[in-house]
Amino acid sequence: MTAPEITIPDRLNMAQWFLDARLDEGLGDKTAIYYHGSDTPGDGPRELSYAGLVAESCRVTNLLRELGLGIEDRVLILMTDSPAWAAAYFGILRAGCVAVPANAWLEAKDYAYYLEYARPKAVIVDAEIWSKVDEARRTEGRHTRHFIVHDRSGATTPAGTVDFNRACAALPTTAETEPTYRDDFATWLSSSGSTGNPKCVVHMHHDFVWNTIAYAQRTLKLGRDDITLSAPKLFFGYALASNMLFPFSVGGSCVLLPHRVAPAEYFALLARYRATQFVTVPTTIAKMVAAAESEGAADGHDLSRLHSLISAGEALPPRVFRAWHQRFRAEIYDGIGSAEMFHVYITNRPGDVREGSLGRIVEGYEYELIDDAGKRIEGTGQIGTLVIRGPSAGLCYWRMRDKSRETFRGDAVVGGDKFMIDADGYFWYCGRGDDMLKCSGVYVSPVEVENALIGHAAVREAGVVGYRDEDGLEKTMAYVELHPHCPEQAGEALAAAVARYPRAKTIRWVQEEPQNMGAWTFMEPNIEWVLQQAEAKITRPRYAGRPASASTAAGSVQKHKEEQDALINDALTL
Repeated sequence: MTAPEITIPDRLNMAQWFLDARLDEGLGDKTAIYYHGSDTPGDGPRELSYAGLVAESCRVTNLLRELGLGIEDRVLILMTDSPAWAAAYFGILRAGCVAVPANAWLEAKDYAYYLEYARPKAVIVDAEIWSKVDEARRTEGRHTRHFIVHDRSGATTPAGTVDFNRACAALPTTAETEPTYRDDFATWLSSSGSTGNPKCVVHMHHDFVWNTIAYAQRTLKLGRDDITLSAPKLFFGYALASNMLFPFSVGGSCVLLPHRVAPAEYFALLARYRATQFVTVPTTIAKMVAAAESEGAADGHDLSRLHSLISAGEALPPRVFRAWHQRFRAEIYDGIGSAEMFHVYITNRPGDVREGSLGRIVEGYEYELIDDAGKRIEGTGQIGTLVIRGPSAGLCYWRMRDKSRETFRGDAVVGGDKFMIDADGYFWYCGRGDDMLKCSGVYVSPVEVENALIGHAAVREAGVVGYRDEDGLEKTMAYVELHPHCPEQAGEALAAAVARYPRAKTIRWVQEEPQNMGAWTFMEPNIEWVLQQAEAKITRPRYAGRPASASTAAGSVQKHKEEQDALINDALTL
């Protein structure tokens, strides 16, 4: 059954839609934020109701207006998670200004880039990182009129800055909300800076509301009783939505953690706050499983209210998915989204999870796969570049005309990711376009090969890369790390790999121990036997490592370094 069309009103301000509407629903006294607190004196755990958050956001709005800011003026947010972060964000929107959240764990040079690139009229910054911002403004602060410093301890802020706490405390708790339109600028989200400096995606009020309804409410079915807790911080668009906007849209609650958290510590936090949904990434899930297995990190913690994990940001290996399910009840809804489209548009969902896949398209979005020539790929089972269409698409990358034209085409976004779609409509992630390998004219997905390898119990990690052979043709090379103390299983894993790739040209055994120690003497004949049984093209493995020695240690730092350099060069030279 098709859901009714999502209708967004012409006049729209996110502060009203996500916050004020909860007061209209009689939820003013309900807890919006559970704040865990930090190690800073005076910054302990506390709760903030919806009414309290609305009041604090109005104070921020009044502060910005008192400083001369108004509609479309940009405000850079450089803070870690706290009630003040939420108040600042909604206060900016309520004033009709544009919020520009950025990573609070960067260096001075990165903040200098943001000051010049985004040209914010004001910056709201935590006192802990003020010294870096102060350094940045000395070279690139000419566009910024006000630096507003938030000190968790309540201490007086540096001269020449605006004291966030004291200034807000002196202002009224009510403010007129700027009557913005659905297509007014609301928030700039930072897109990946893996190929250079971050790119800011320009989004409007409409984009956030539309995706919240389509994904959080209709697909994930988030409700008023939900309490979310997130590993990523609010300055990432993924967490801004999943751990604040989404629960607020239905009258739920969120847990805010200002500091970095070790994966093993999340079990206690999830139990303490009775969280129902954990927002995370595959790496954290894998480390939590490992901590539960090796340290008993989950023992004694009641996770009975935790019904789901939201996973995105990288591919979730099937092995990690299975390992989590073997120990815990909570389902994993793995999906993919982007700053360009605001959030998730393909996902697994309640009652519809397919292990290893990213799930199906979120209703309301449309897609197609295109080949390298830009032509639509018909049918299923082929790898292509994803083109996603939907009402939450951003307008452009700020001040990047050529890159914007490549990526944004009307309501469509052309990404750099490669996917395969099966006959049932499930999406399978194959890797970034520049990660894909083309061997014998056919795309090879490193992710697919890696998942096949690490699916075996003997394999700890695997990485697949491409290289050019002596004829200049692209080939694949897999680097496999085995679990210790499992030589028999290692043989099984190798047999499976050889059977899958019968035309492999070389197999190398790499170890740090001298050649006459470690597992080489045991593995060499076993590998030869496996190769013979598989009738492989190669019959013997090649050793890459330290030469035979009477001692496990080189005896000197310089000698050890030379041997390590030689080992790495030998292992990686194809």
